[in-house]
Amino acid sequence: MINLATGMVRRVDSLGRIVIPKEIRKVLKIKENEQVEINVSNDSIILNRYSNIDKYDIALANLISVIENVKEKYIFFTDLSSIVLTPYKYQELKGKFISPYLSHLIDTRSDVLETEPISLTLINDKEAITVAYNIKTIIKNGDTVGLLIMLSENNITKEDLEIFKIMELFLDKYLE
Repeated sequence: MINLATGMVRRVDSLGRIVIPKEIRKVLKIKENEQVEINVSNDSIILNRYSNIDKYDIALANLISVIENVKEKYIFFTDLSSIVLTPYKYQELKGKFISPYLSHLIDTRSDVLETEPISLTLINDKEAITVAYNIKTIIKNGDTVGLLIMLSENNITKEDLEIFKIMELFLDKYLE
């Protein structure tokens, strides 16, 4: 958890808007056009990064677990700045900020398939891992919402790509 006391003061305009200072947006990795969730607690307004992928969703977590146990493939979901859902093996990565490489894929709406193990960095403060991977940008209603990632310690096969496609279709329906 980041605790940032800035002492910054901002004026509310006639439409009720305030500007979140650039320094704070940078620290919290809030990007242009990203949605924020607004909550009220006592006399405080609390802003949180918002994710279309519910961070505590049991159905998605169970599906990830089944794929991990049956196929030994590891499925991740990210929002625009952090890892939202992880397989059990990588649970320590949940909530961590994604690497610049993954951020670049989101910004450029790029998809990547590496069928043989190669170096990949998922988060900033973690070493690269050697895995085969398939990464798909999740776009809903024209907006990028994150990434769907499949990792494999072995090669990614045609059958694995079919499982990934099922995950893609499930996620598309899920986010409706």
